[in-house]
Amino acid sequence: MEASQLVDIGIQRMQWTCHGLRKAFVSTALLCLGFVASSTLAQDIVPPLNDPTSVPRPVPTRPVVTGIRLLGNTQTDETRVRSMIKTRVGREFDAEVIQSDVRRLAASGLFRDVQILTDDSAEGIYVTFQLEERPRIAYIKFLGNESVRDKTLLKKSEMKMDGTLNKYVIEEARLKLEDYYHTRGHGKATVSVVEGLKAEDKGVVFMIHEGPLARVGSTSFVGNSIATSARLKTQISTKPGWFYVFQGELDKSKLEQDVDTLTSYYRSLGFFKAQVNRILEYSENGKWANVTFVIDEGPRYEVRNISFIGQTRFSQEQLASQLKMSQGEYFDQKKMTADRAAISDLYGSQGYIHADIKAEPRFLEEPGTLDLVYDIREGDQYRVGNINVEINGDMPHTKQAVILNRLSLQPGDIIDITKIRDDERRIKASQLFVNEPHRGVTPTITVAPPELSEVESIASRNGDGTYRGQSPRPNYEPRFYPMGQPQAQPVQYQQPQNPTQQYQAMPPQGQQPHYQAPPQAPASRYSHPVYHQPVSTQPTAWPTSRYSSVPNN
Repeated sequence: MEASQLVDIGIQRMQWTCHGLRKAFVSTALLCLGFVASSTLAQDIVPPLNDPTSVPRPVPTRPVVTGIRLLGNTQTDETRVRSMIKTRVGREFDAEVIQSDVRRLAASGLFRDVQILTDDSAEGIYVTFQLEERPRIAYIKFLGNESVRDKTLLKKSEMKMDGTLNKYVIEEARLKLEDYYHTRGHGKATVSVVEGLKAEDKGVVFMIHEGPLARVGSTSFVGNSIATSARLKTQISTKPGWFYVFQGELDKSKLEQDVDTLTSYYRSLGFFKAQVNRILEYSENGKWANVTFVIDEGPRYEVRNISFIGQTRFSQEQLASQLKMSQGEYFDQKKMTADRAAISDLYGSQGYIHADIKAEPRFLEEPGTLDLVYDIREGDQYRVGNINVEINGDMPHTKQAVILNRLSLQPGDIIDITKIRDDERRIKASQLFVNEPHRGVTPTITVAPPELSEVESIASRNGDGTYRGQSPRPNYEPRFYPMGQPQAQPVQYQQPQNPTQQYQAMPPQGQQPHYQAPPQAPASRYSHPVYHQPVSTQPTAWPTSRYSSVPNN
């Protein structure tokens, strides 16, 4: 390179350096000017803060409350009274707040009258609450009650000792006691107030005339056409007792429940507009009551169409084959419940154990017809992870293999909820464990999500391995069983169909007898292992078991 070229390159570099310095200087100057300008503008817009002590306080336009005094509260605690008052010392006097305090004190039920007295002065207004208290309940007595204890009546009246003597509260308690006696079957019972309504009274006294306990003399139905009276009597509890002596007492609470039960029964048969009422008539002596249920059935609804929404695993035809109720039939709640359970079991048999199936009757404009829609939320498909066995008791000695050998599923299988129920039934029938449903002690199989530590072990498990001595089998393929076809069951102690095929008849005289070995029956997973003589001299590779060292054939 020549000297002239080196000089040109140096000059160019110096020019670029000077240009960069000029740009940096100009940018810095502009930033400084902008900061100064923004500071000046900020001082013009926002004035400087002054000393807070120099700010003048607002002068009140109304007089200030200088004090609050309570008079007449001899039985009520002062703290309780002041908690209901919103007027405060040091604040401005507000007539609206004072009136709200008066209404609040009067609504508490503790005072008969509340008056406000004010005392004006140069400093402000001194407020005085003049209170007239209601007398407190010193005692509560019940006279004439023979079948019910005083403690029960006191609870039903909802009155409390040391409460206020309020005639409205006392009248409400009287009505509650009378209604309670009528509910128990004393249709002629009356309750009156002997003491507690006068100003000089110190307590409350109720006089009770119970009357006889009424029994159900007869139960009849009017307006029923789809079901007989005998069939409707099986749905209710209000009916004559045995020989009109044992049971049969009238209970109004049960009577109202019977009305609801009959209404639900009719609606389960498709009478969605059915209405049920009751008529109660007492005899002259009040010992017998005749009950009449008046029924307005209304139209019976017919299923016009059945459809499914939300399904992807099964087709409409496959789901429809599981239903007992078909199009054109009258609506039946029991059939719909059974169909919903059948669809749930169909999904549960393929691993969709959390499938949510909702049946929605949709009414149409045409009276007496409806469409039945099954809304399906399939969820995810689940497989069996770890199988944990918990055996409880005072001295548990049963091995876990006893439980595992009675299960139809193994880790890696798609969960079949029907097989789980069969396994649970099989364990209960084994009589190895306590099975007392009335105590809530039964062998149960619970499907639960795995713990986080178990997920890795399940994912790393070899799918071709064996479990508790079972032979490996090919990948599980979900199968669909239409309605009416029995599902394949595991072979257990299956005998040959033709017993004569086991042994041939004796050959003629002079010939060598020839015996044919009996056919090999399929091995049962509940029987003892059967060992056969191996054909070759090579040792057989038996599948291993995690619970036993004895190979399973």
